[in-house]
This record gives sequence, structure tokens and C-alpha cells, in this order.
Amino acid sequence: MKNQIKKSMAFLICIVMTVASLVGCGAKAGGGGSVNGSGVKILMTLHDDTDTFLITLCETIDKRAQETGATIDTVYCQSDPEIQMQQIADAAGQGYDAIICRLADATTILQMEKAAGNLPIVFINNEPDVDYLKADKFVYVGSFEQDAGRFQAEYIWNGLGKPQSLNVIIMEGMKGHAAVPQRTNAVKYFFLDNGVDANYVFVDHGDWSDTVAYDQLEIFKKTHQDFDCIICNNDPMAIGAIKWLKDNGYDTHDKLVAGIDATDDGCAAIRSGDMYMTVLQDTVGQAENAVDCAITLAKGGSVGSMEGATEDLKYVWVPFVPITPENIDQYK
Repeated sequence: MKNQIKKSMAFLICIVMTVASLVGCGAKAGGGGSVNGSGVKILMTLHDDTDTFLITLCETIDKRAQETGATIDTVYCQSDPEIQMQQIADAAGQGYDAIICRLADATTILQMEKAAGNLPIVFINNEPDVDYLKADKFVYVGSFEQDAGRFQAEYIWNGLGKPQSLNVIIMEGMKGHAAVPQRTNAVKYFFLDNGVDANYVFVDHGDWSDTVAYDQLEIFKKTHQDFDCIICNNDPMAIGAIKWLKDNGYDTHDKLVAGIDATDDGCAAIRSGDMYMTVLQDTVGQAENAVDCAITLAKGGSVGSMEGATEDLKYVWVPFVPITPENIDQYK
């Protein structure tokens, strides 16, 4: 994804598991507990209020803002970039010092930055192109999406006994979301890098939804193709895939399913043995870093002091963690 972040898989796993062992589930992995947000006013603009992961993330952002003494107000743009641009353009006149933004459309970042004027923006959840980020002003806080896809592919491949060939179904998230190609391509690159002849028998958008994923797999069923695993860009789609497998007489211990986000339902499915693995996207770490970053930039500081910041000062990364039956009790 980004040229400055090129590491081997072994090194990535080492770093992730080291951080995980230090911070644990729900611990502070980011900017630190001593950030003082007193007097700082933050506007958070979101695309909608229906995304399960984003709802949890934003609840944690609100909590973190309270802990630091910052004031945060949330507005929604109904997935309309024009509305979001106006919300951002109005922020300075309304006394805000910084903006946290989940872009309705990642390709509109330049318009949002122009609308912000002198206000810094911390982007979350929908990663824009690196070329439009700016050191210590327009920054992205999130998790390195390729890690999630690579973890999925690695664990599924190991679980199937490291076959030299396999038939793969991939259920993708919402079309246009920046994480979708990154997660999906990371799966494909892992198999390619390991010399696996992966045949992608079905790849389509499940829109982050269990019901949409189920309906898409009903379409796949008509092709009468064999498959070994279902790799999903998030947990709700994995839950839909598991229901589809059961309804069609498949054994979930034979046809392995992987998700992302480590939701409560996803973790319950791992404990029951229906889901092979998921990947924890640390909402606490992302939320704390987003708020701490916004406060830091509002005060004219640098994100370089924050754990997970890249050398170019455009990103603050929060590690993904693979969740399996062996380590789930450490996190959920």
C-alpha cells in the first residue's frame, strides 16, 4: 500500500503480537493517557449512523474526548460528499479547532481539505490516497489494511494444511470503500507470494452485510463450483456465509470461514467452531489515537510523538491482531 511501510510478514506478526501482549484487549495502544484536550473543540463528520463497527468506534471516540476534556460534536452527511464538504467548511466559523472525518467518498479528500482551510483533519475508517495527506495537518488514523487480509490468507492456508492449490470465495465490503481492495488484494498477494495456485471461484460485494453476503452466495450456488474456504472483508459477511453453509449442508469445520473486526458475533462463532478466525481491528486504539491526534494538531503539535506514527507524519497506525480459538480469551 504505502511505500514507506514494507515489512516481511514474520516481522509484522512479531510486532503485532508484541504490541498485543503489552496493551491487551481494550487497553490504550495509542497516544497515551496524559493528553489534555481542555478547551479543544472537535467536529466529527460521518457518512451515516448504520455501520456497526463505526458506531462502536465513534462511541469510543466520544468517551476518549470526555477523558481528555475535549468537546466533540458529531454530524452526519447521509453519504453525500456535498453535505460533508459544507459541514467541514462551516466548522471554522462555528469555533471548532480540528475535524475528525470518516469520508463519505475517499476520492473527495481534496475538496474536504480545501473546505477545511486552516483546520487540521484526522481521517478515520476510509483511507484516502497518500498523495492527498499532509504531514501534521491532514492525517489518517487506522489500521494497515493489508495486514488483515494477509492474516486471513495465512491462517486459512495453514488450517487447510498448506495445499498447493485451492478454490477461494471472497466476499468484499461496500464498493468504493478504500479498505476493500486492500484487504482483498492482500489475500491474493499472500497466496501468490507462497506459490499457491488460488482459483477465485467467486468474488463479489456483500456490502458488509450478513444478508447481502448470504444472497450473493445463493447466486454462487447456481454455478455448481467447488470451494475450500470463504474469506470475508468483515465479520457480518462471515456470519452470513456461515448461515449459508449450514443451510446448504456444508460442514463449517471443512469449509473454513474468515472474517475481520472481531465483533461479538464473530468471536461467538469462533468459540462455537463455526468461524475459523477473525482479525481484531482495535476500536479503542483507533479511537484514542484519533482524538489524541486531533487535539495534538489543534494545538499546533506533531503526531511524531505518538506511537504508531510514520516518519512522513501522515499516518498513525494501530495494529491488527489475528484472533483464533487459541488466543480469543485474551481479547474477548
